[in-house]
Amino acid sequence: MITVQRLIAWLFPDRRPEREKTREREFIRAANSFKTLRVTPEGGMFIDPEELRDQIVASREQLKHLVRKP
Repeated sequence: MITVQRLIAWLFPDRRPEREKTREREFIRAANSFKTLRVTPEGGMFIDPEELRDQIVASREQLKHLVRKP
């Protein structure tokens, strides 16, 4: 199977900019960190709203030094 993947990668290289590839990898890493992430058979995603809210609040606290108060 790895040989087939290498062949496909060689025949059809990913020509997207590096920043887009990095952004996609970061999104996948963040999505995988959710404990309640479920994927439906149709391809949709479900995340517990409480966990999502907690993650947003934690991120805001972590980055609040970047916001200047008027």
